[in-house]
Amino acid sequence: MIDPGPRYLAGDVVVEPLVDRWYAWIHLLAPATAAFQVVDRHLRMMASYVRSPALHAAAAADSATRSGPFLDLGGGHVREVADLLDATQARAAGQIELVDTLRALDRMLGERAAGEPLEPWYRCVPEALRGLVELTYDRHHRPDVRVREELLYASPLWDTSRQCVRLDRGRARPFVLSTPRLAVDDSAVDVAVPFHAPALDALFQARAEPTDVAALSARLGLAPSSPEADRFAALFTDIPPTPLGPPARTAGPPPRGGGRVTYFGHACLLFEDGDSSVLVDPVIAYDEPDAPLHAGYADLPPRIDYVLITHAHHDHVLPETLLQIRHRVDTVVVPANDAGNLVDPSLRRAIEHLGFDRVVEVRAFEQIPLNSGVVTAVPFVGEHHDLDIATRAGYHIRMAGRSFLIAADSANVDPPVYARTHALVGDADVVLQGMECVGAPASWVYGPYFSRPLDRDHDSTRRGRASNSVEAIDLIERFNAGEVYVYAMGAEPWLAHLLGLDQGGASAATVESDHLVAECRRRGLVAERLYGHKELRWP
Repeated sequence: MIDPGPRYLAGDVVVEPLVDRWYAWIHLLAPATAAFQVVDRHLRMMASYVRSPALHAAAAADSATRSGPFLDLGGGHVREVADLLDATQARAAGQIELVDTLRALDRMLGERAAGEPLEPWYRCVPEALRGLVELTYDRHHRPDVRVREELLYASPLWDTSRQCVRLDRGRARPFVLSTPRLAVDDSAVDVAVPFHAPALDALFQARAEPTDVAALSARLGLAPSSPEADRFAALFTDIPPTPLGPPARTAGPPPRGGGRVTYFGHACLLFEDGDSSVLVDPVIAYDEPDAPLHAGYADLPPRIDYVLITHAHHDHVLPETLLQIRHRVDTVVVPANDAGNLVDPSLRRAIEHLGFDRVVEVRAFEQIPLNSGVVTAVPFVGEHHDLDIATRAGYHIRMAGRSFLIAADSANVDPPVYARTHALVGDADVVLQGMECVGAPASWVYGPYFSRPLDRDHDSTRRGRASNSVEAIDLIERFNAGEVYVYAMGAEPWLAHLLGLDQGGASAATVESDHLVAECRRRGLVAERLYGHKELRWP
């Protein structure tokens, strides 16, 4: 029975957007990459689990292999996984055809196109790809196939009936890229609405404003007096959300002429100046009693002028968080991509299809004006396995008289880039630098898209890494920074299900960031490795 009266969505309710029961991330939204993820990852992993559940259970329990292709279901639910495998194979027929025909076209062009005009080859394009691809040569005269994303989103490959949103609380979350969320939990609620549905805004507004739970339940399509509706009602509370207060966080927005930066964990930063609010790479934790001190949804302003995204990795652009703040956001700013490149799907199109009204692309040195300053997109060097990926940007932010360089996971492998960047944007009072300096091999995210497997040595050495201590010091010197904060380390516990990292004392990232902090302090700079929560306020 649903209690009468307005209530709040509880702060510990976890939200997981799903596509065919798998956790939704950007590469599972964009139609072309989603097809490869389903065919090369989901179908293969589920088939393997059905054959060898004990092997998966052992691998998922080992920290060294937890983030590998192993379903973390404890060896159980084999029948449910087999059913999901069958259902996915039936629903994914168009995706399987897309992958098979793209690979066949790749092989044919690679073997037979030798520099002659490509116009005649369009007659050889398989029927399933007609009008969805462009045939090109690169500057080395090698043939390539580019996808027309705008038309793929208008095709049956973009099927919102396969989307749902799961609500749950108080449960450990398996690694998101390797474990589907089965419909077996007796406390979870699966809301069968597409991600763009306005009803989700009403749901997530209830984190801050009480709502009529029965009316909201009906709007989300839950049958009255059903077990699902009762479980949904149990996710609400009479207790209003409690933001962080002094001394952890100063109450209220900063005064005009002043500013504040709030660190929400990992790479999420909120900049405020009394007039403008800018949120960077939003990944926001829920209320968890055993988690370290952290800001959460209750600490966000009612309106966010800009959300800045640095790149398309799933710990920096997270549909789970974006959907929950959509009703607050005016504009999302994303790096522009190189249209049609299979490994580099358009962030703008993906976020628009999450229901955001205003998404703008920026290229290096393009600017977004603020009331007390300006945001400038700057080059983001490295971290992407030497692949041709344009969707990445750092940001130089001037706000209320201070300047910040948001370096994200950039690896300073080409210092002259930042020398030239500094000449254009000037100093940064504060540098925020990611230092996950080993990173995953190239195949971890991008393997399904390669036309042929990368050999093991190259795969293990072409890692998606951020700067080491030497590279970070060079960048800090170039921008004449007085304060340095290491961030985006994946160390907070609410990142475990996203990254599966162990950033203990012996990890390379921890050792290198310790070196950096010590060296900066030796030079008289303010330096710290961020964890959980931090507030910077001025004047």
